[in-house]
Amino acid sequence: MLRTGKEYLDALDDGRVVWVGDEKVDNVATHPKTRDYAKRLADFYDLHHRDDLRDIMTFVDDDGERRSMMWFRHTTKDELKRKRRYLETVIRELDGGAVPRTPDVNNYVLVTYQDDPVPWSEQSQGTGGRDLTVGIQEFWDLMVEGDLNAAPAFVDPQTDRSRESAQAESPALRIVETREDGIVVRGVKAIATGAAFADYIHIGVFFRPGIPGEQVIFGAVPTNTPGVTLVCRESTVKEGQYEEHPLAARGDELDTTILFDDVFIPWNRVFHIGNPKHASLYPQRVFDWLHYQALVRQTIRAEVMVGLALLITEHVGTYQLPPVQARLAQLVGFHQTLRAHVLACEEDGFTTPGGLYKPSVLLFDFGRAYYLENVPRMVDELVDLAGRSSLIFPTEKQWNQPELRRWLEPLQTGPIGRPHDRLKISRVIRDLYLSDWGDRISVFENFNGTPLLAVRMLTMNRAEMAPSGPLTDLARKIAGIGPATPKDDGKTQYAGQANYARQQDARVS
Repeated sequence: MLRTGKEYLDALDDGRVVWVGDEKVDNVATHPKTRDYAKRLADFYDLHHRDDLRDIMTFVDDDGERRSMMWFRHTTKDELKRKRRYLETVIRELDGGAVPRTPDVNNYVLVTYQDDPVPWSEQSQGTGGRDLTVGIQEFWDLMVEGDLNAAPAFVDPQTDRSRESAQAESPALRIVETREDGIVVRGVKAIATGAAFADYIHIGVFFRPGIPGEQVIFGAVPTNTPGVTLVCRESTVKEGQYEEHPLAARGDELDTTILFDDVFIPWNRVFHIGNPKHASLYPQRVFDWLHYQALVRQTIRAEVMVGLALLITEHVGTYQLPPVQARLAQLVGFHQTLRAHVLACEEDGFTTPGGLYKPSVLLFDFGRAYYLENVPRMVDELVDLAGRSSLIFPTEKQWNQPELRRWLEPLQTGPIGRPHDRLKISRVIRDLYLSDWGDRISVFENFNGTPLLAVRMLTMNRAEMAPSGPLTDLARKIAGIGPATPKDDGKTQYAGQANYARQQDARVS
């Protein structure tokens, strides 16, 4: 089916237990703290019903059903580019990246399970030999058929990290009972962005040294499952201030701590359990798809920055000054470099075990790292180029007071454009870069999936980055030394990595 925005909003009234700050929310679709963002996600679904976007937002599957492009299986480079055009359209239509976790982003994380489900089942411990691949495929089919939204919840509580044994003592989610029909879990997932607006909670884990097997859980539960409580941080939304805060009034996706009080998960919703070694090796690959989308989103966010810088310098009359041109060129170069990473990762992709065409992991990971390293400086450049225009400007009510307007209008007058247009540009700059709402998005980008340090560390753990891997072949040849020799255990560091993991990293000969 192609879900409508109304169908999505109606589904949110399902008895889920949600707290936003000090308030318990009775209906996420109607409560003042949550309704604006719920409406933004409803807008996402309605984009798929626009006639002018039909060929971008939807496709016809092998059974003749028209589906959302978020379920499209791209098996060639051209098909991946088609998927990227869909991702870009969602981002552009929903305020250029101001809505980071739309359903297409959340559901992209499910692809690795469906693409290659066997390792998740075979590497599990404590399942009694059950074949988990059946449930993985069943859940994928359920999500596709209902056009649903599953929010990832992978981050454990930030407790004592000074010793490995502390992880086992943390309040992190764990299995407390294994039954014939499923498992019972208890504990906390510390961060699940947008979970209050999702149909399902997608449970996973990031490996940490000392993690016990009972904390290694991958699966899914409906958001309204008995025993699940969602505790959202205080909202930053500017309720009802749509003109004054054109972006910050459009909703807050709400980062959430999820409490699981003896929650039952049937076996057909369990994707993997019990194996810390597998958790250290493979599950980071589920976020590969999210990180590719993140690079696409960050490229568009950089485009927005360039556009705002060009507009505001034109309005204040500094655009033509050579020093300003040189500074604008830095913003343009930032955007173009990110765009180059997007194009290159698609060009240098490979085929996964399940037949998907996957962009180069190194190129999109290092592209994302480039964004995180440089975006604070680019924001500083934009705000500095805007000068006082980014912060000191009249409110709409002040502007509409005749006794004030005659004084205020000349302050917003420049060589190009209408004075009121400068107010609109300034409000967007303020919302994105000089507000608690905008600061939250910046922090989200820093930690989305994995922060910068983890991006680098996890990328260096990829198979092809090992000293015995292919990146040293040319250096070995130039230095006149032979190929890597097997270690005492009969395996090189490169070859010793599990083949099923290597196949999600790059081409494997």
